[in-house]
Amino acid sequence: MGTSPNPTARAEALAKADLAAPRNEYLFPAPRWLVKHGLQDARDAAPASLVLNVALLVLPAAGCLHLWRDVPHWVGAAYLVVNYAVFLQRFMLTLHFTEHRRLWRTALEPLNWLTPYVLAPLYGLPSGAYRLHHCVMHHVEDNTAPYDLSSTEPFRRDSPLAFLRYWLRFALLGSVEVPLYAWRRGRRGWAVRAVAAIAGYWAVVGALYTRNPVATLYTLALPYALSSLLLMFGNWSQHVFVDPDRPDDDYALTYNCLACPDNRKTYNDGFHIIHHANSQLHWSQLPARFLETLDTHDARDALCFEGIGFFDVGVAVFTGRLEWLADRVVPCGPKQAARGKREWVELMRRRLQPVQRGAAPKARCS
Repeated sequence: MGTSPNPTARAEALAKADLAAPRNEYLFPAPRWLVKHGLQDARDAAPASLVLNVALLVLPAAGCLHLWRDVPHWVGAAYLVVNYAVFLQRFMLTLHFTEHRRLWRTALEPLNWLTPYVLAPLYGLPSGAYRLHHCVMHHVEDNTAPYDLSSTEPFRRDSPLAFLRYWLRFALLGSVEVPLYAWRRGRRGWAVRAVAAIAGYWAVVGALYTRNPVATLYTLALPYALSSLLLMFGNWSQHVFVDPDRPDDDYALTYNCLACPDNRKTYNDGFHIIHHANSQLHWSQLPARFLETLDTHDARDALCFEGIGFFDVGVAVFTGRLEWLADRVVPCGPKQAARGKREWVELMRRRLQPVQRGAAPKARCS
């Protein structure tokens, strides 16, 4: 990669493409009157539409499976495949951004409970558990081990076996460890609410299973197993490259995915450095903030890729395709534009090493 007259031209063009891209987060739009009078932020018509899509399509479908006492396995499997193929990615990122920022106005507060408490279990998430795990723990602790239980720092991140341990810990112990995290960090209210929500969730799953095991298997049990795997692989992939010398630097503990198809379905989630630097920034502003901080990205050696998503990066790392990734690196300024392909490969290989902290990291929350 040699220098060019304008070393930021490609990065600028890709971010502007994301800014101008049509939204693809929903199948059909929410009514205009609901968008106009119900939203906390008028820019959130897309997540409101997706919530409506799931509430009107998936929730009744799941209910019908539970009412069908002798539902065949093939019907349950078809429901699961279609639901996950169409809505999983869209729903998870809708939940993600609406937990960071309120979707509905205070006058419609019960609607803010719909996504995390009622719809989330259809995608394998215990009711009310996501905010504590993601917003309170992951973003506050910022991938710092041992406080962030989903931290990738201690692992050799190109090792599938290391990822297997990472996923199984979350799938088997997360319902216990996350409330304990909140309690130990002084967030006692969060801990109590989490225990109540998780216990209630599993009690409902157990009761439904005794009544209709096939429906429960495909609407709740298998989604829990699948989503725990996919979510943890997603987080692993987002934080697969961590600079061992700067693990606390938001520009060096994750990367951006520019102009990838996923950005149209995930509220520009590919701008992950920007999101970690300011998790309260509205999703529609992420590409613009990237353009405003190109010099910072260059100075702090932030990784940016063109046309590929987080799962693509994670799979490429596991299969040893760092040169393939280097071909898709987008320089953000003159410093990075002067770097050759081999140097990018070495940078990525170095950022796959486990982070060795000499002393206990500074606590980020009380």
